[in-house]
Amino acid sequence: MRHDLRVIRAVALKDIRSSLTERLFTVLSVILPINFLLLFLLFVLTGGEAPTAVVMDDTGPYAQQFLQALQGSNSFIIQTTDADTAQRLMSQGRIVAIITVPSDFDAALQSGQSVSLPVVINNLEVDYTNDIRRAVPLAITSFYAQAFPDQVVVQAQELDVQPHDTGYIAYLSVSIVVVSLLVGGLLQAGSIAAREYETGTIKELLLAPASRWAIQVGKVLASIALNILSAGLVLSVVVLLLGVRPEHWAPLIGFTLLVMLTFVALGLLLGTLVRSRTAVIPLSLGLALPIFFMSGAFGPVQWGTPLLAAVAQLQPVYYAIAVFQYAFHGFQTTPFNVTFDALALAGFTVVIVAASALALRQRRATP
Repeated sequence: MRHDLRVIRAVALKDIRSSLTERLFTVLSVILPINFLLLFLLFVLTGGEAPTAVVMDDTGPYAQQFLQALQGSNSFIIQTTDADTAQRLMSQGRIVAIITVPSDFDAALQSGQSVSLPVVINNLEVDYTNDIRRAVPLAITSFYAQAFPDQVVVQAQELDVQPHDTGYIAYLSVSIVVVSLLVGGLLQAGSIAAREYETGTIKELLLAPASRWAIQVGKVLASIALNILSAGLVLSVVVLLLGVRPEHWAPLIGFTLLVMLTFVALGLLLGTLVRSRTAVIPLSLGLALPIFFMSGAFGPVQWGTPLLAAVAQLQPVYYAIAVFQYAFHGFQTTPFNVTFDALALAGFTVVIVAASALALRQRRATP
């Protein structure tokens, strides 16, 4: 046991020193996760709500109340403007829709007459188009129920399962943290494992009186130590810049270490199998993206098809997103509790490290 601990320590220190002297792959393992975060954040910040101009030709109390209903629908990024400016914004492609509140809006409602509400939609992109088509009638219904409660005899009574709403940015940014940790773990650990074959030092490791298990554990610990910087930067951007505050700080720290452990173990297996750092980079990116998208990044995967939900449960990113969503927002995105999700990640880690140790045992010493 003591011998294995010395092997783990020696391998970890060796890999850390080697990575610090060969800065290219170390820098890439830090920069690429941050790039992933920034690219996805651009997608997050520009998505979710449709930029819309509202032309207020009537400024009466009912018109103002309708404007508030539009703003409260959580479907529009609204700017009030005049008709000419709205048309210019539409021609420049800066807005998706123009909603015009006619000059007789209040008068017509007070006299019980129908009101025609012009809505101009740039139906270039179907998701935004459908959002507008659903949100405008919903805003009208919400406005009418509040303005004329005696005339609306049927109203929805909402019962929320969660104690608070979670915004689109807040939800997706947490998932982005996971994919950033995944890319960082694959790159860092994969590069460390592959470097042994490129430099020929794998011969010394395989001939040394050390267990393959201890060698791989040492590499995992070295990768975690080197990956802490990128993980800290990613979390800092989400917490400090985006303002997504974790509800459970202690579990967040523990889950971050656990998820890093799982992903660097996966990277170690990848590097041991391919034995080339130039192959590790494209494979890391190629593996990370499809797994990320099928793991419930945009919402609980159970809300999709049963087949996708079943497949998602067979890989660790699914559980990683779940434990991070719990740490940040306090809810569950899997049918299991958070303890089960954490134990599943730990189980994946043990299996992956064992597989990489087996792969190392079966590999020949020569590249």
